[in-house]
Amino acid sequence: MGPASARPCELNVESTRDTKLRSDTPGGGILRRASRNLAYLAGGKSVSGVLSLIYLALAVRSLGVDAYGQLILIYAFAQLISAIVQFQTWQPILHFGTPALAESRFGDFRRVVRFSLGLDAASAAVGMLLVGGGIWLLGPHIDLPEEVLPLASGFGLAVPFIIVASPNGLLRLFDRFDLLLLEDNVEAVVRLIGAFGIFLFGGGLTAFVVVWAISVIASGGTCAILAWREIRRRGVWRDNAIPTAPLPIGKQFPGIWGFVWSTNLNSTLKLTRTHIATIVIGGAIDATEAGLFRIAQQIAEALAKPLKLMIPVIYPELARLAAARDFTVLRQFNRRTLGYSSLGAIGGFCLLAAIGPIILDIIGGDEADGAYTVMLMLSAAALIRLSAFCLEPTLISLGHPSIALGIQSIATAVYLPLLFVMLPWLGFNGAGVASITIAVLTVVLQFAAVAFWFPSTPASCSHSVEGVTP
Repeated sequence: MGPASARPCELNVESTRDTKLRSDTPGGGILRRASRNLAYLAGGKSVSGVLSLIYLALAVRSLGVDAYGQLILIYAFAQLISAIVQFQTWQPILHFGTPALAESRFGDFRRVVRFSLGLDAASAAVGMLLVGGGIWLLGPHIDLPEEVLPLASGFGLAVPFIIVASPNGLLRLFDRFDLLLLEDNVEAVVRLIGAFGIFLFGGGLTAFVVVWAISVIASGGTCAILAWREIRRRGVWRDNAIPTAPLPIGKQFPGIWGFVWSTNLNSTLKLTRTHIATIVIGGAIDATEAGLFRIAQQIAEALAKPLKLMIPVIYPELARLAAARDFTVLRQFNRRTLGYSSLGAIGGFCLLAAIGPIILDIIGGDEADGAYTVMLMLSAAALIRLSAFCLEPTLISLGHPSIALGIQSIATAVYLPLLFVMLPWLGFNGAGVASITIAVLTVVLQFAAVAFWFPSTPASCSHSVEGVTP
């Protein structure tokens, strides 16, 4: 069974005064940091969200829905391949780098970072080859004209700049969410400037593909430069006074390979579901429908972004609490975030239902009106998932990435057949039905897993989790 054997050591959380989250206690630093970082991200992401809707409108008005669909199919394929080959190296940096820095084990910290960067480099090389070559095989089957394929293949050169998980993780670890804003905003600004120039002077699909590639390169490059600058500024790359023994990475950090593979597969399954729907619609229907679906998806993502911001904000805090084995505060923090995020999700959906037709008309005119229903369904699915956004990071921070992976595996195994069944029946609205179904299933399974596996032992009791050494 699960942690039931730990019941004799259980904390009576209900009778414990909720003091550790108050601002006048050490635990209150969690909420202070989270609130501050959320303020940084909300301000910056709100800007990028508005900019993304503007450049989306410029792209659709310049290209038309059909050519815009081709642009999105090229970009979605690159994102899909990147999601498949990329290791989520920001997670081992937080999980194993946090205690190393806390204990001033800079040699161990450097080892984790080098390990993560090596995985990023290998993923980038494989991703470039798969995007550059794979589009020639897949393109004709997803409504990409033959003359577009060389352009789509060249987009593979931007893949290494999509895979910048390690620099992203370093900025999160250093609590520099203000710098993370630049990554997202650089991409949005480049696309806005490029789209506005093409809208005024012309350029067609080729120009937009180039602009999208430049935006990815600028964003990823900015993140890498800022992360390296922060490492140098903090002096954490200096040598240890007592050198660390040159052990294999798996022995030096027990459980790291299992953690890396579990979190990688977990993220791959989630991101694959995000991008594969666009590609499947392009193949099953046409590029026009794929373009309309992506318009609806991008609006839904813009709506969900304020809640999605909290995931990178709370992850470092959860890693610190798990490393300190402060399960009382961790439980209280989860309860509060679940309540607040659920209220935010309900409010966001009501807002979009009211103003959605206006947004669609601004972006694509009458041609985009048909995306209203699927936009609402995709928004509902995103908000259902994000209303419980703290559950999966909690599982991983507690050392149970395989459970999180199992949940995503079940969701993907249900989603893909459901998608293929629903598309012929409901058109691209079928993707919305599939998304809502999987969102509900995922949240229910995650909630059950956290309730079952949450440690019931106080910090003074011994407890080990899935190969992770406390």
